[in-house]
Amino acid sequence: MAKELFEVRLRFKKLAKETPEEIVEEVKKILAENNDKIVGRITHNHVRIRIAEKDRHFWSPQLSLNLEETGLGTEIRGLYGPKPDIWLGYMFVYFFLGFATLIVSVIGLSRYNLGLSSYILWAIPFVLGGIFVLWVTSRTGQKLGQDEVRLIHGLIKPRILANADDVVD
Repeated sequence: MAKELFEVRLRFKKLAKETPEEIVEEVKKILAENNDKIVGRITHNHVRIRIAEKDRHFWSPQLSLNLEETGLGTEIRGLYGPKPDIWLGYMFVYFFLGFATLIVSVIGLSRYNLGLSSYILWAIPFVLGGIFVLWVTSRTGQKLGQDEVRLIHGLIKPRILANADDVVD
């Protein structure tokens, strides 16, 4: 799992020789053996694994696995991320702050070109500061959930991903 400075959510893609049904059965065994640490939900060829409720906190990650049968085997696409409501909230605030920057820029630069007072442009550093604070909190949240990502990956990797090959896009 590569880690980059601006990586938002960790993801991987593997190709396994097993069928999706065999992988789902193996996931069920892993969940049954580790039900004090992790819980999961399986719907057809989609698996979502989370930290058990007693250990879960705001920044706890979850792993979503999509299993797709191909001619060569089963493609496993994994995505680590926060709960969907946290992800959606962050994206909404990012969008709002970006849109606010655009509106303030258009109004401020229009007023500037007309020779009018353009004090509204002073809002841009504050909005950009808000974006930076949002980014710092998301990185902090990733660090707080890092041990749980390792826990989930450590339980899944030896039994599901060990014999799977990396898929390069």
